[in-house]
Formats: sequence, C-alpha cells, structure tokens
Amino acid sequence: MSTEAATPLMRQYQAAKKQVPGALLLFRLGDFYELFYEDAITAARELEITLTSRNKERGDPVPMCGVPYHSADSYIARLIQRGYRVAICEQMEEAGPGKKLVRREVTRIVTPGTVTDSALLRSHENNYIGAVFTKSGRSGFAYADLSTGEFRATEMSSEDIPAALETLNVRELLHPEGLPLGVPCLETSLEPWVFGADYAGRQILETFRFHSLDGCGLGDKPSAAATAAASKKLPALAAPR
Repeated sequence: MSTEAATPLMRQYQAAKKQVPGALLLFRLGDFYELFYEDAITAARELEITLTSRNKERGDPVPMCGVPYHSADSYIARLIQRGYRVAICEQMEEAGPGKKLVRREVTRIVTPGTVTDSALLRSHENNYIGAVFTKSGRSGFAYADLSTGEFRATEMSSEDIPAALETLNVRELLHPEGLPLGVPCLETSLEPWVFGADYAGRQILETFRFHSLDGCGLGDKPSAAATAAASKKLPALAAPR
C-alpha cells in the first residue's frame, strides 16, 4: 500500500469507493468534490479539467482532479450524458479545531437512466432506461422515463432490440447478470432471479393491483412481464449500495 493510500483520509476514500465500484466517486473535501486514481484520470479527460496529484513531493503521486461543489451539477450532467455512473460522497459534519477527519457517506448515485433532477436532464428529449430479457428467441423489452412517468413493455424479435434502443435513444439498459449485450449505452446487470416468471408476475400484480396479467396485456408475454418487473428495481439503482 502506498504512503498516501495509508493515510486516514485515503483509507476513508477507499472504503467509500468499495461501496460504488462501478461509479466515478465525487469525494467532498471542503469546497470541492475530488476524484482520485483512475476516476480522476477519466474525469479529467471527459470534463477537460486539470489532472494533478497528491503526495507528489514524496515521490508517490496519486492522480487527482476536482470540481467546485457549488457548480457540481453541471459537471455531473456532463458525465452522465457521456454514459458514466456518478456517486456522491458528502461531508456529514463540519470540520473544526482538533478534528482531523470528518465523517463522510455516499449519499447519492446518479446513472444515465435513473436521473430525475431537472438540473441534470436535457429538457428537449426523453431520458429512457430500458430492460431486456431474452428467452426462446423472443425478447421482452420494457422502457421508462422516470422524469415523466412514461412506461411501456412489449415483446419483439431479439434481432429488433438494437434498432429499438437506437430509436428511443435508451441511456441505460438493465439485463440479467452475466449476459452483457454490447450495446452503445450504459449496461446495468441485475441478479437473474429478478427476471424470473414467478417474481415478475407477483410484482406486476401487486404494483398495479391487477387480478391477472391479462389486465395489462402481459398474460401471454412472459418475457415482457419479466422486463416490466425488473424495471420496478429502478429506484434502488439510485440508492447507495
């Protein structure tokens, strides 16, 4: 472990980073959100800001870049528009005399498909998140815009999925874990049981208070029902793990 990584501050950073391994972590330090290591290299490139380093004078530099906290929304918006997940680690108490390390917690995760804050959205276009589940050559496809409440689910040929994603400009796609699709948007994997028939049917009936799946046109579309149920997991994607 490097000297810098062994400091209390960087141990705190590393602990927060482990909670959100797939996200760029904005770590609050006073008036700035700082990013370190590979996150800093990526953010500096995407945001076109200066990449610097900590601990350079000791011969053990740690890549670092930062953005002012009062204007962070504009930087976060640029990152999610480029397809990145962003996690926010906030200072939970004020620094004071004799207090070397303040408490910090991951309070928010923003992904391209789950963002609802108007400051982070483009007002002239929908912000769709989709879900795909394929079985026996048929794919269930559900998509939603969380900022407007629009939600649809259907089935189609697997070959038609790429065109549907492109037409809707889906920003993020949910799929069963271990089955990446290689599509040009952020992919988020969920545990396979989320797409199971029993779970899917139960979740849809409970959510919409139907007596049967025929009430929403999904009675003969098990793959579509699976993706509709997976979409119920969307709010959890924006919560700290």
